[in-house]
Amino acid sequence: MSDFPPPPPPPPAYSGSDAWASDSSGHAGFGARLGAYLLDTLLYGALMAVAIIVAVVLGIASFADCSLVDYSDGSSELLCPDTAPSVGLLLTAIVIGVGGWLAVSVLYLVQLGRSGQTWGRRIVGIKVVRVGTGAAPGFWRALGRQLFAGVISANVLYLGYLWMLWDSDRQTWHDKVAGTVVVRS
Repeated sequence: MSDFPPPPPPPPAYSGSDAWASDSSGHAGFGARLGAYLLDTLLYGALMAVAIIVAVVLGIASFADCSLVDYSDGSSELLCPDTAPSVGLLLTAIVIGVGGWLAVSVLYLVQLGRSGQTWGRRIVGIKVVRVGTGAAPGFWRALGRQLFAGVISANVLYLGYLWMLWDSDRQTWHDKVAGTVVVRS
């Protein structure tokens, strides 16, 4: 027999318990949440861009009968006949722009409220659920959560979003206020 001690055991397997990945309770990590946020920004933003582009084109078209006059002092002025800009076309542009933004926002909130998942969350495999019941948050709770996220969590140096990195339940400030948690679906 040898006088040497047995070798040390191998390091434990990665458990996924750090803040970037899901933990053993199924809470979504920062990386998954960030990925879902970026996907949502891209996907819902593309949908919103369609409405904004149409609105801008119509807004510009409403000034089609106007002309830009340059003066010798370097200034310029937009001159329009009495019939321009086309008020109907300009109002249509505003309605499409604002309506498109509103429609996409409501679509986002309805999806989040009904299933706890937006397009990005579905792709990444996470969802927002109510603490205790595990049910989808519902429209009004989703609206309150998003308003708090945009007004408070984002505007205090994003500390409200980063809070989940050291919170034991991986909750952001807006999760805590709304009584929700983000989990793997």
